[in-house]
Amino acid sequence: MGSKIAYLSELESVLCNDEKTNEGILHFFSAFRIGRFLVSFNSFKSKGYDVSVLLLSLLIFRLRGESICRMQNRGKNFLESIDDNTFYRLMNNQWMDWRKVLMGFAKQFARQVKAKGDFVSAITCFVLDDTDIEKTGKTIEFIGRIFNHVTKLYPLGFKMLLLGFWDGKTLIATDFSLHREKGKKGTYGLSKKELKSQFRKKRDSKSPGYKRTLELDMKKGEAAVSMLRRAVKNGFIASYVLMDSWFVNDYMIKSIRSIKKGAMHLLGMCKVDRRKYQVGNKELNAHQLITKNQRKNSRYSRKYKSTYVSMVVDYKGEKVRLFFIRYNNAKNWSLLLTTDLTLSFTQAIELYQIRWTIEVLFKECKQYLRLGASQNTDFDGQIADATIILATHTILSLQKRFSSYETMGELFRETQQQLLELTLWERLIKVFYKLLVQMAGILNIEIEALMEKVMQSNQTSRQLLAMLKALDESEDNCQNSNETVICQAVA
Repeated sequence: MGSKIAYLSELESVLCNDEKTNEGILHFFSAFRIGRFLVSFNSFKSKGYDVSVLLLSLLIFRLRGESICRMQNRGKNFLESIDDNTFYRLMNNQWMDWRKVLMGFAKQFARQVKAKGDFVSAITCFVLDDTDIEKTGKTIEFIGRIFNHVTKLYPLGFKMLLLGFWDGKTLIATDFSLHREKGKKGTYGLSKKELKSQFRKKRDSKSPGYKRTLELDMKKGEAAVSMLRRAVKNGFIASYVLMDSWFVNDYMIKSIRSIKKGAMHLLGMCKVDRRKYQVGNKELNAHQLITKNQRKNSRYSRKYKSTYVSMVVDYKGEKVRLFFIRYNNAKNWSLLLTTDLTLSFTQAIELYQIRWTIEVLFKECKQYLRLGASQNTDFDGQIADATIILATHTILSLQKRFSSYETMGELFRETQQQLLELTLWERLIKVFYKLLVQMAGILNIEIEALMEKVMQSNQTSRQLLAMLKALDESEDNCQNSNETVICQAVA
């Protein structure tokens, strides 16, 4: 490896070559003290390898971008040859509490940051969002068709609902649940024959695996609130919960405000629909509110090149602040809602941009760690695979935090020894905001929809990167007045 990695004692032998991979991984994970918080899991296995040893092997496989079978065939698993079925028995075991494993990694991350004195003065946030986990096997337990609101298609798979914690620098996964969608006919988009061919197994009602199956048809809002309460119980405290318009409703507002006696606030985009807000003695919807207040209360933000209207209203018994936003050239208004009445427009926008970090996490896990690639027909195995991926991402995030790597993509490139591009999406949040705003206005689409399209499409990401490069070159070559005007407009 290059000079960037040589000075870190913990990384001197991490994945430098195949012979030292296992030795390096041991140093890599030592900071997380895996053995300590996994001791309790060893008790449910009466014989064989310790859970910590098996989990460590699974994390190594994931880091190398390899499947269990492929790594076993290459003879490069952890310590010594372990039969494939040993790993699958662990992953498919209904009594393995994978939720506790992921939370354990998140807590260890927080401890390491605190131990190194890397305190951040920025406000902490929970970030909530879901993503499609597409599959190809119709025999996977509980599989069904899900609606992708970006492509408007119905791929086979699950919806993953993820709760992340942002400490001011890094977003880490603390909890997740997998969901399915019944569809109009209640058949999950499959035929009776396809449903009958799916894998099935009985689970004890007291097992962690059984509890995860109950979440499949649970409303995402209810699952989200449960995850928030668990995270707070485990010591994660945040000032805000960030989410997009699919989750902002009166149930989420009341639930979040009830946690820690109102210590947390909700901040999220809200649909401009027919829901009513009370202003004085009148109940008005979003369209009526903006029509009434647009002329006399509108202001302009030069920083974000947008017109906005701010107002405090009552929504289902809760006081909320609404920010109606219309970017330059856009025809429609967007709506940002928060329960923190003290936030200014600029503060609200800058806080909400943190929400995009969860899109970064999804993108990195799918592209580099193969999130969704598992074809395990056992639902417990699907939960295990997703947990291992998110835990691996947490470890890599810690290493990134205390190394000289600029992007997660470079760390993955060194790890897997592949020619991977630097992650565009991390730069998007810091560099492309103004460009995205301009594009959203020209195309007359919401900036949230544009961001999701960028995150889901590698082609769109590459095109946007090419545009940025062209803009950079044009700015460097500005010679005459016309070019100067264009460059200033872009800047």
